[in-house]
Amino acid sequence: MKRSISIMGSVLLAVALGSPAWAGHGNGKGNGGGESQSGGLPALEDRVDADEALITTLQGQVATLQANVSTLLGQNNWAVVNADGSIARASSTSVVEGDAHVAGSGVYEVNFGKDVSKCAYQATIGGTATLPVPQGEIVVAGDTDGDSPNDVTVTIFNAAETLPMDSSFHLTVTCP
Repeated sequence: MKRSISIMGSVLLAVALGSPAWAGHGNGKGNGGGESQSGGLPALEDRVDADEALITTLQGQVATLQANVSTLLGQNNWAVVNADGSIARASSTSVVEGDAHVAGSGVYEVNFGKDVSKCAYQATIGGTATLPVPQGEIVVAGDTDGDSPNDVTVTIFNAAETLPMDSSFHLTVTCP
């Protein structure tokens, strides 16, 4: 992520250096239509004003890029859920247990605190602290009871896919 910001900063600097405000700096040809260096102090003041305006513009663009990076960081969400339905750990404090888990049902609901209805879901049966992990099948879908676009429903079955089974699991939600 830091490398992306560094690359974008380099691109912005290259654009800035190629701008008319910088044209002619140090070569005696003026600053793209303004006074030339031979204009003395007034010309220098004009160039400083143009440079300060350019710096302000670039700082605004960097702030926008940083905000965009922050937005992208929140697009991959995950949760590790205990067999009792409680959240063992998660990508954010906004990830919480959805509707209460009913023991023996094998059905879990995880609420991500934001709309994840247009996202991709992936779940695996997995331990939250220790092994062994039970064998079984896992099915993941968006909210199945229709009460919240923030919810993801996970259903777990035994290995024969005939009976619901409670188990801990890992859930990843990737959004566009």
